[in-house]
Amino acid sequence: MKRRYLTVMLFALVAFGLAAQPVSVTINYENKQVYEVGSDILVKFTVRNLSATTYRFKLAQNRMFNVDLSVRNLTNQPLPPARQFTMERTSNQQIFYRDVALESEEEFSFVENLAHYVHLSDSGVYVVNAVFHPELVGSSERVPAANALSLTVRPPLSDTELVRARIDDRTLELLQREAIPPDEVVAWTVSAVQDRAWNRFFLYIDLEGLLLSNPARARSYRRLGDAEQRSAVAEYRGDLERAIVDPDLSAIPSEFTIVRTTYDPLEATVIVDQRFRNATFTERKRYTYFLRRRDRVWYIYDYAVTNLGAE
Repeated sequence: MKRRYLTVMLFALVAFGLAAQPVSVTINYENKQVYEVGSDILVKFTVRNLSATTYRFKLAQNRMFNVDLSVRNLTNQPLPPARQFTMERTSNQQIFYRDVALESEEEFSFVENLAHYVHLSDSGVYVVNAVFHPELVGSSERVPAANALSLTVRPPLSDTELVRARIDDRTLELLQREAIPPDEVVAWTVSAVQDRAWNRFFLYIDLEGLLLSNPARARSYRRLGDAEQRSAVAEYRGDLERAIVDPDLSAIPSEFTIVRTTYDPLEATVIVDQRFRNATFTERKRYTYFLRRRDRVWYIYDYAVTNLGAE
């Protein structure tokens, strides 16, 4: 009887310790996308104070002394650490940090690049886990992230594919994406349609985002394997150019006017009035383009069209 009483007390103490955890740590993607081998994968850490009192922790200038990021494949095998991570953790150096204080229910976030922590050389599907060290690495205090992330990594495009898709149709020069405002991205894209310059048109188009904006297409697409998804995106690009799918997006206007632009740090909406001249009348349509910011560059990932009548 005494043994049973002690066992119950032990479980009660463990449960109390878990419930009394003063802080929670969650991870999310800074800009969720389907990644390719060799690309940056930005993971956002959020530390939230769950207690009624002030929670304090040390935030290292080099966050590698605050967090561990690990990746496992679907057979639960861990991927090796990245060379940068190994060098930072094993080098003899002074760790600079600042004290952070969170009041009750306050939270603090920072972003780390998974590619700096784990050597990810093969395409596939993985699971990402994380641990936060509030008193820096080496201390006994550690807080595992409350959630894990699913990660899909595709093979990289070949150099030939990348170059062919980025050659300006008219000047034959290599196109470069720039961190221009959302309205300029839309103006660039519509102007490219007018010129029938399709590589310029696709420069700021998130093809996968557009493909997934249609629920039926999205369901079919998500059932495909990595190689099949790449082929589906390439086929979708060709169908867009030939106006087989989403013909409104690749329709060629005679003129256009940007009406309004609204945006925050990550999302933008640009409204554009476009005119399409026919033999006996001009058709007017209002386009709403939806953009998402990734690595400082704005991409069009969805759109809507409203008919305004003829004139």
